[in-house]
Amino acid sequence: MNKVLCFLFLMFFPFVVFAQCNSSDLSRYKSLASNISNYYEYDGNNFNIVFYNVSDSLNVVDKTHDKTYTSNSTIGEFMVSDIKPGSTVSFGVYPKSGDCSDYRVLTTYVTVPYFNKYYSDPICDNNGNSLCSKWVNTSMYSYDQFVNIVKTTKQEEVIEEPLPEVEIHKYGFFDFLGDFYIYILLFIIVSGSTAIYFLDKKSKFDFSLR
Repeated sequence: MNKVLCFLFLMFFPFVVFAQCNSSDLSRYKSLASNISNYYEYDGNNFNIVFYNVSDSLNVVDKTHDKTYTSNSTIGEFMVSDIKPGSTVSFGVYPKSGDCSDYRVLTTYVTVPYFNKYYSDPICDNNGNSLCSKWVNTSMYSYDQFVNIVKTTKQEEVIEEPLPEVEIHKYGFFDFLGDFYIYILLFIIVSGSTAIYFLDKKSKFDFSLR
């Protein structure tokens, strides 16, 4: 009876023996994973996500589409193709082999923008409507709907008028006379009167001596 119970217990609750992943190995893999970088590029229909600095000791798993990638170049680069505009893709990084291969050492998310297929339409020339941006979602609009929305904010091209020229006026002699003629006139009158006074006085003095 005991043997039957043990058999049933092992059947429904099997022992799982996990391999040991020591902390130093795990830290090393995490350090390698922290060097991974990525960028995306638009190919005219969809986006491609390019990963680089991927160690050959690591696998990158596309958790969204259940695909595994490894580096295929000396610079640790590979490409994930055909990502739909506006998508967010989850990636997990794992050691490629060894006791730590079941441990996810990094998780990263890449979100690619929407592509606006109408952005180059003439209706968007000199138009400040946000729907005329290249990377905006307009998939919910038909072309006629798009035109009807953005034409209400159509902005004519602004012609910048040149700045008025600053007239440079040189300060000359006649400007000086115009600003100080009263003082100059008073000076002449006072100086003239003084000179006449002294001349007249001198003439009388000379006459008296004779």
